[in-house]
This record gives sequence, structure tokens and C-alpha cells, in this order.
Amino acid sequence: MTPRERVRRILNFQTADRPAIDLGATRMTGMSAWTYGELKQALGLSGGATRVIDLFQMLAEVEEPVLNALGCDFLGVPDMSMPYGLTRNGWKNYTFWDGQTFQVPAGFRPRVEANGDLLVGNGPDWTEPVARMPRSGRYFDAIGVANLTDTFEVPHIDPAEWRTPAPLTRVYLDAERERISSLYAATDRALVATPPFNLSSGYGGMYQWGMKMALDPEHCRRYMMAQGEAAAHRARQYLEAVGEFLDVVVLSGADYGTQDREAFRPELFGACMAPGWKVVCDAVHRFPHVKVWIHCCGSIPGLVGYMADAGVDILNPVQWGAAGMDRKWLKETYGDRLVFWGGAINTQNTFPFGTAEDVRREALECLDIFSPGGGFVVNPIHNVQADVPVDNIIALYQTAQTYAYA
Repeated sequence: MTPRERVRRILNFQTADRPAIDLGATRMTGMSAWTYGELKQALGLSGGATRVIDLFQMLAEVEEPVLNALGCDFLGVPDMSMPYGLTRNGWKNYTFWDGQTFQVPAGFRPRVEANGDLLVGNGPDWTEPVARMPRSGRYFDAIGVANLTDTFEVPHIDPAEWRTPAPLTRVYLDAERERISSLYAATDRALVATPPFNLSSGYGGMYQWGMKMALDPEHCRRYMMAQGEAAAHRARQYLEAVGEFLDVVVLSGADYGTQDREAFRPELFGACMAPGWKVVCDAVHRFPHVKVWIHCCGSIPGLVGYMADAGVDILNPVQWGAAGMDRKWLKETYGDRLVFWGGAINTQNTFPFGTAEDVRREALECLDIFSPGGGFVVNPIHNVQADVPVDNIIALYQTAQTYAYA
């Protein structure tokens, strides 16, 4: 069974020879550049380079030999735009504080402070720093961004000032078709794209938007519908050009959950946000084989049903260690409507702090719960962080590759 064949069965709630497996198909299912070279060495792989495709999270681009070794079934369509105004237009080597040299976008030119901190800007000139990597840090932290709970001011944008995405141009669509069709022909893996349309999260910040929904739900519903209709038009344009080559589109990376509850009342999501989301999902589902993928961390048991009703097909990262996110409940309640992508290991506890045997044991528990009837893609809860032992990474992926359906 080819990866693409396996994926199409799993995403349509059918069993295959084994579960589908992912590493690096999205910016929420990848791994830290700080660990990537060590993983390659442990797998007996040489050559290539550690290429950082997301400087904010310091994520490595997962190379073909690593995908093969770990049994991965998906390939992410490379994003041409990157954080901090950078583009996928050439690479250069850069040595970080611990002596590791990674390939970074050619436009990366941080300002090095006297204490070794790195500052980066945004846009073409990088004159005003927007993020900092402290010496000995492993990520870039935003500068000058107020804490989400620092203000209780409720934002308001008058409908006359609403901005929606413009239609995609023919030049862009033709270039995307050439790029993605070539990638499709060169691989038998299922392609995952992060397209130029998304499911809007409102405006003003997550908590501020929650207050806005509570105080002015009709305004928020109308705003989300306007955003959804514009995004749906883009979705139809994009998928008419490249939909035949794709299996999954990433439509949201927003987090609406904390460790112990939703960030706002779930019924507000259902009333104000879900209708706009449904417009976009319906546009995608005009191409029935293309699945809608969203990422939403935290405790969101009250949101999952609204997301499924809106047309979401795939939920990531399945943070079952958060309150209310019981694995068996999720599978029994939504396992015939939602594909669970992630949740194969607890990344807050077992993955970084357990032994390889602990990882195998927990991964088998998760596989036994989530895999029956298809609908499960093996990946940790969120990206593989720099503190995860390489033996634990290999243990997770070996367990998935050798797992057989009962």
C-alpha cells in the first residue's frame, strides 16, 4: 500500500495496513531544529542539512530520508512565505549560540546584542525589532506585545472599515498549479497545503474577541460571515487550480483552549464563528477528497462539536492531557466525524521525561483507542520540542510503524 493509498483510507474512516504517520507536514506537527541533526545521526543518516523553515518556532524541514525512516505518509507543500517577512528564496548557513549551524532563509540578518541575544525585524528593512532569541534560547519571543489579559477594552471595527482578502490572481494560481503538480508527480505521499485562505479568528485578540462576542454577537456573526465568504471565494479559486493534487488543507492554527477550559463560552463560538467557518468548509468540500484540517490546543470539549458541525474534518493536536479531553470520550463521541491527527503521546510529560519504554507503552494505549475504524494520524501532541530524547522519538515512530489493527 502506498502512503497516498493508506492516507485516503485512514482519512475516510477505513482501516489500512497500519495507521497513517506524520512528521513535518505542517508547522504544528514538525520538530525542533535543535534536535533534528541528532535524530538523523541516530537513524544512521548522513548528508543533507538542518534547514529552518520557521524561525519563530525554529522548526526543521524534514528531509526525504528521515520521512522514509520514520514511515511518514504526508508531505507538506513548502510555504513560500515565512515568519518575519522572509521568503523561500535562497538559503545560507548561520551558527547559533550553541555552535550548531543551520540553513536559514537568505534574508535572515539578526542584530546580535552584546549579551548574545538575537533580534529580528519584520518586512524588508528589519529596522524595528519585533522578536528576540535570548542567548541559550530555542525560539524567538515577540517584543512589545501586550499580554492577552492586560486589557479589558472591547475592540470595535465599524462594518464600513472591514477588510476582506482580495481574490487570487491568475498569475499566482498558474504558478501554484505548476509548483504543486510537479511535487505531486515526484512523490507518492499525500500532500498537505497551507493555502492562502483561512478560517478567521475574529479581531483584537482571542480574549478581547471573546468579550466582543458576548457583548455584540450579531456584529461578530456578520463580521465572520464577511470573512468566510471572501475566504470561500479564494478556496474555490485555489482548489480549482490545485485541488486534484491535494489531500489536506490547513485552515486554522488558532488556539481557543487553556489547560483547563475553553478561552470563552463555547456557545459563542457556535453562534458567532461557526457559521463563517462553515461557508469556507463548504467551499472546500466541493472537492470531496480534500479534507479540512485545523489546529486548536488546550481544553476544548465544548468546541469540538461546533467545529465538526461547521465541516472540519481533522482535529489537531488532540491535547488529551487537558481537562475534559478524555481519549475514549473523543473517539466514542466524534470518531465517526473527525479524524484525530496527533495525540499519540503526551508531550508535556511522557515524551520529554519518560523512557523509551514509557513512550512505547503510552503510544500503544493511544493507538488502541484512536485507531479502530481508521480516522487516526500518528503524531505527538504538537511539535517535537528540543528537550525530547531522540530514543523517545524513534520509539514513538517505530511503535506506529509496527502497529497492526486487531
